[in-house]
Amino acid sequence: MKSFLCIDAGTTKIKAALTTTESELIDSASKDVKVLMPSPGISEVSMNEYWDLLCEVLEILYTRNTDLWSEICAVGVCAQGDGAWLLDTNCNPVRSAILWNDTRPGTIQKDELNLINQKCIDLNTTPLFSGAFPIILNWLKRHEPNNYKKVKWVIHCKDWINYKLTGNIATDVTDASTAAFDIFNKTYCYEILNWLDIDELRNCLPPVYQSTEVVGEVSESISKYLKIPAGTPVIAGSLDILAAAEGNCLMKTGEKGSILGTTLANFVVINENEAKRNLGSIGSVLCHVEPNMYIKQMSALSGIASLDWARNILAEGMTYAQLEEELKKVPIGSNEIIFLPYLFGERAPFRLANASGAFLGLRAYHKKYDMIRSAYEGIALALYDCHTNLPKYKNRLYIAGGGAQSDFLCQIICDCLDEPLVRNNVKELGILGISYLLQKIAGQIPKFNEQYLTYFYPNQYNHQIYMKIYERYSTYKNLMINYWGKD
Repeated sequence: MKSFLCIDAGTTKIKAALTTTESELIDSASKDVKVLMPSPGISEVSMNEYWDLLCEVLEILYTRNTDLWSEICAVGVCAQGDGAWLLDTNCNPVRSAILWNDTRPGTIQKDELNLINQKCIDLNTTPLFSGAFPIILNWLKRHEPNNYKKVKWVIHCKDWINYKLTGNIATDVTDASTAAFDIFNKTYCYEILNWLDIDELRNCLPPVYQSTEVVGEVSESISKYLKIPAGTPVIAGSLDILAAAEGNCLMKTGEKGSILGTTLANFVVINENEAKRNLGSIGSVLCHVEPNMYIKQMSALSGIASLDWARNILAEGMTYAQLEEELKKVPIGSNEIIFLPYLFGERAPFRLANASGAFLGLRAYHKKYDMIRSAYEGIALALYDCHTNLPKYKNRLYIAGGGAQSDFLCQIICDCLDEPLVRNNVKELGILGISYLLQKIAGQIPKFNEQYLTYFYPNQYNHQIYMKIYERYSTYKNLMINYWGKD
């Protein structure tokens, strides 16, 4: 039986799966990623350890599916975006990858970055933030000049995996569109590198392909090591948010989704005319895996990591199921506590690297469950805040990601938005999206299976309460932005 090998390379977890050529899941395996955070603001991962970890995941899959392994007929990868994965002339890592959520003090002042970002918009490119590769390279040139001189290739996470599989350097339009790339003409904008004094790296950006294009074949050496058949085609793949959109078949204008993962990725699918109207300093317009389609996205840094933090600090040892049974006893509004979930700074719907988290309204009578419920509500309000700044389409919201497995959180979000919410219960939606892309290169039309969907419907009474809470949330947020902005 022919099968696809699909990989989802996340920030905190690497997953791989075998699917049938009709995109039915056969088996999957995963491992947690060790993210290096040695000091405030720094977020890195060892590129070699990341690859080794993927090899361990593939070894698990191989051991359980030896009879199917020789039948793998195509490989695809989706992964985390932004950050800087740097290779030298021998295509070895220059240093640890600096990740998208890195907020180390930069060398670009806020006012200067605002001016650069306005120019970026004029060039049809995504505005920059602390985790975008041009900003990271500007920092590298000033703080690690010897490493900067070694850089031959500036690639993305999935491109590193594709290189290790095939020996070829390439990226796709979804990853390329995150920075210094004209999303309509599909060309790099080297002027941006010049503005940031990194123009000497203009030849270090990889060639760009459509997500479904084949960028190479599994090499003989990798075939011997991982047992994947030599010559198996590897596609360019995509950014994880676009793989999830593909997995939910969100390809038409006005369809929208949110990924409740380490980040809080919120998006609406738009056509080219709508994309041109929505270029702006907040959020970004990215290329879709579907040709001539785009998404307007607001990817907040305040994702489900905030809930992990709150649980670890306040309810260590409790499972989420146990915890949520207690949280259901706490009234909407968490007894007047507001949580601002900006533990990693923020980039949408406002950009401020030194924004921070806060519990506001604490009193002596509050319990830990009041605080933890406020963290859930803070995530939901941050999501609502992003969607109020996206193109307005009255439509159901499709959600994915680890946080979407919580019925409790899904209902809070649904009540905040006052719109139906749809969760795809497929175990790995990014994997499914990549499998759909592999089906397309095989000339097949993916079939979306609605039997895996769970629907949530808003409670009008709860929605009215959440809108009053949102007013307080927004007031606190805006006051704190003025405070943070003084640093």
